[in-house]
Amino acid sequence: MKSFWFIFILLFTSKVYPQIKVDKAGDGWDLKIDSAIQLIKNTDLEKLKVLDSVCNKIEFWQGGFSTNSGTYGNKGTILVSVKDVNLNSINNLAAVLVHESLHLLFLQKGIVLSTGKEEMYCYRYEYEFILKLDNPEPWLIQHADFYKNQTPK
Repeated sequence: MKSFWFIFILLFTSKVYPQIKVDKAGDGWDLKIDSAIQLIKNTDLEKLKVLDSVCNKIEFWQGGFSTNSGTYGNKGTILVSVKDVNLNSINNLAAVLVHESLHLLFLQKGIVLSTGKEEMYCYRYEYEFILKLDNPEPWLIQHADFYKNQTPK
């Protein structure tokens, strides 16, 4: 009986994040996304909290870049491009999720910025995350660093 109460207290006093649904596609793409989420968890819990609070689904699409879909007041979807998956970089996929989660936060909270200013903030947010990674690819750092310094339009 003691173990029942211990488990009950543990389950109902711990903060539990809802599971983000990841579409099954490609050859283990969902597992790569799971690895990217785990990397975020191990690297920056605050960024994981944002991702969990704004995203309920991750899908894949054929577009040339990753993006998102969401509405004011609701959780949204991150659409990961096949191009990003095919780079075979869990670091990149984690950076994509971090970047797109900030876009979704703006949507969810009704924060309206110019496209250039929003992208600048999202790349700065992504860059901050990338610098915390143990071994980020140089091209990943360079890409985010370049875009975080663009003058917003």
